[in-house]
Amino acid sequence: MATKSKVNGLNAMHTSGIYSDMTVDGPEIGTLVVIVDRAKNLPNRKTIGKQDPYCAARLGKEAKKTETDRRGGQTPRWYDMFVLMF
Repeated sequence: MATKSKVNGLNAMHTSGIYSDMTVDGPEIGTLVVIVDRAKNLPNRKTIGKQDPYCAARLGKEAKKTETDRRGGQTPRWYDMFVLMF
């Protein structure tokens, strides 16, 4: 017995039930708030001068990055906040 599968406009298999309203990236479930305060004891990667560290976060396809802490060295401070949707 041959079965036919429904194909939606995105050339993907048709799903039903709880996942029927998914977009290409999936449904939005919630929000993640990340507060970046500081870092401690980073390894020293520069021999001359101070490091310019930054903090980066990624959730799925969304990515955020803080500004670099100029001359932050091994103990940078950012006082920054990311809002990531998932």
